[in-house]
Amino acid sequence: MRQILQYLRRHHVTDTHTINRLFVSAFVATNQLKVSGNSFLRNYLIAKEESHTEHLLWILRRICKANIRFGLEELISLFEFVVSPSDRIITGAIYTPKSVRGKIICQCLRGVAADKLMMIKIADISCGCGGFLMDAALYVHQSTGRSFAEIYRENIFGIDIEPYSIERTKIVLSLLALMHGEDGVYEFNLLCADTLCSRTETFDEQFRHFDIIIGNPPYVCSRNMTDETRVRVAKFEVCRYGHPDLYIPFIQIAIENLNEGGKMGFITMNSFFNSLNGRGLREYLDEKKIEISIIDFRGFQVFNSRSTYTCLLFASNSHSDTVSYASAEDGDMEAEFQFEQIPYSSLDAAKGWNLRWTANAAKIENSGIPLGDFCSSRHGIATLSNKTYIFRPHSEKDEFYILENNGICYPIERAICRDIVNSNKLNSEVSFDSLVEKVIFPYSIDYAGRAVVFSEAEMQARFPLALAYLQSQRALLEERDKGHTDGYPAWYAYGRTQSLVMPRYKLFFPKIANKPLQCVLTDNPRLMLYNGMAFVSDDKRQLQVLKCFMESDVFWSYVSSTAKPYSSGFYSLNGVNIKKFGIPNMSEEQIYELLAIENLVDRNTFIRQLYCV
Repeated sequence: MRQILQYLRRHHVTDTHTINRLFVSAFVATNQLKVSGNSFLRNYLIAKEESHTEHLLWILRRICKANIRFGLEELISLFEFVVSPSDRIITGAIYTPKSVRGKIICQCLRGVAADKLMMIKIADISCGCGGFLMDAALYVHQSTGRSFAEIYRENIFGIDIEPYSIERTKIVLSLLALMHGEDGVYEFNLLCADTLCSRTETFDEQFRHFDIIIGNPPYVCSRNMTDETRVRVAKFEVCRYGHPDLYIPFIQIAIENLNEGGKMGFITMNSFFNSLNGRGLREYLDEKKIEISIIDFRGFQVFNSRSTYTCLLFASNSHSDTVSYASAEDGDMEAEFQFEQIPYSSLDAAKGWNLRWTANAAKIENSGIPLGDFCSSRHGIATLSNKTYIFRPHSEKDEFYILENNGICYPIERAICRDIVNSNKLNSEVSFDSLVEKVIFPYSIDYAGRAVVFSEAEMQARFPLALAYLQSQRALLEERDKGHTDGYPAWYAYGRTQSLVMPRYKLFFPKIANKPLQCVLTDNPRLMLYNGMAFVSDDKRQLQVLKCFMESDVFWSYVSSTAKPYSSGFYSLNGVNIKKFGIPNMSEEQIYELLAIENLVDRNTFIRQLYCV
């Protein structure tokens, strides 16, 4: 199908109606369907004498040559992928895999008797091209024997802000009926409107209250919303913290529009568990004690076309004192999930929800001093042009390092350079010494311990070679911050002042990891950091104790259970993900005993006993 999209772009076929006609004509021809009674579909069929026939014939030849199946699933996928990138950013449109749709529909409709299915109202309040509605209609048809004409008229409802989405949903539903032998004209309950306006008096009352609400609410972050959308989002209680993504108010809208006994099933972002902008949603669910079930995909990537971290969120129009939680890190939709019942009272809506390993995580977090208070942390320096400042010497001379840049060798005075490491690479099997590079550091440390950039006159007098090299890169340096470098104290200063001065002792560790940590403790006061993270202190013993805990299996179990997951089994070690990890209060005797244990197995046993886990 990718070749079809490339062909359309190459021939500048961008008009939505023309694309729809090409796809419908190709679908009807490929599946050997006959359209006679459905005047709506007939309008999309391309006659032989039309100018678009050449494009249609190319598509049909491509389908035949590649032996491609062209069913409704492929049609929906094509419809989703021909949405322009700019529209996709604004509307959050994304194709939902059939297995996900099936799981949500089954979970919401399983056990509903046939006689009730005939009267049920099912809605997708951000329906896109109609994949969820197609599957729901098919489910009702197969369960009740009801005609699609009746189902479309009485059971299925869709809302979308884009006219082309409503048009394509009508096409998909019409073709579904045609595939099952129905060739008529249908009454659709499809509304082109902004769902965020569902509370307004002018919103169509027919699209307010439903028995089942299913779908994939739009994935749009605050910075990509229009000003009008931001204003509308801000009116919802769940959006009172941070900069909420667009999916968050859609969850509230869905829950508010469920009839008594109704159910909601969404695939949505799992970031609301812990994010600041999800705090309002957590508080809303907690305060109302909404009955919810979560199937968390953690780091598994459900959507091939986008890097997202998602979950299935089910809600009922009823109350519960617990949250049902299960994880599906392999993405298996057919698995029998074992749900853990987590009391709302044990969850902290303000700080974030820890839904995995809850009892032990709570024990650890309530032990002693939170890591965020135990020791200060530092992120790496921010030159905003690392390839200019950071280098691995090509060679060395008495007073100089030789820096090679784009095939040109530049001598750089040793005295203006410092050692620097990228501690993110500590997750790999490499020695720490091999990670040490050089960084041009155009600063002096004053009597108050502050970093002060050298003046250009000082640079010329003391480090003329380094200055000459930086002059050769000046055009690149002045592109930093989108060219807004006027406020820099010198054109060769770093883009930010963070971490220019660090305490003597540093405990280096990566920002993400997929296995228990091997941290590195150093006492080089001039050693600097970029990309990764470090805990810092003037107290070496404090960091020695912290190193023992961070390398323990208790810490890794905590991280892999509570921190933000990424693909391939990686977890975030950024401050917000580990700051609540508790460091137990220990006596001097216990500290001495801990630091004396050299064997990792014995050390892990000792640490587990401190937590009683």
